[in-house]
Amino acid sequence: MTLSLDEMIEAMHTHARAVLIGDEKAQVLPFFHVQFKDGPDTIVPAPFQDERTKSMFIAAIKATLKLCRPSVVNYAFVSECWMLRQDHPPRNGDLLPSQSERRIECLVVSAGDHQGGKIKMWEIVRDDKGRPSDLVENEEGYDIFEGRLANMLNDD
Repeated sequence: MTLSLDEMIEAMHTHARAVLIGDEKAQVLPFFHVQFKDGPDTIVPAPFQDERTKSMFIAAIKATLKLCRPSVVNYAFVSECWMLRQDHPPRNGDLLPSQSERRIECLVVSAGDHQGGKIKMWEIVRDDKGRPSDLVENEEGYDIFEGRLANMLNDD
């Protein structure tokens, strides 16, 4: 059964919620879910260890998706991340979320097909014991979706 991008995103969100909620030490293992026209869905774990391995892995996945492009219907990716809310556009000298005490723990899901991509984020809310108790959707909207995971099926 082929899922729409919204259905792919919701399936990733449902999986992450089941893994995270109530478990203080739980983490969502980043992974890709790829749907093919005439083959089974494929799940590709993406256990990044640092920025270097993350860049190499994403480049390899993107190259593979392009190689298989005619048979790929869509893909989705899920990962935990840190985010910062700022009252100004990014500028030189801004701290990275990983370096800021104001960082917010989030779950991010991006999905793409041959027409474009979508992204959704949820803030990970913790209870007084430090356990994830909820995932609250960030409703700020994402009219512009850029980055390594955007439009991985597009020719560029």
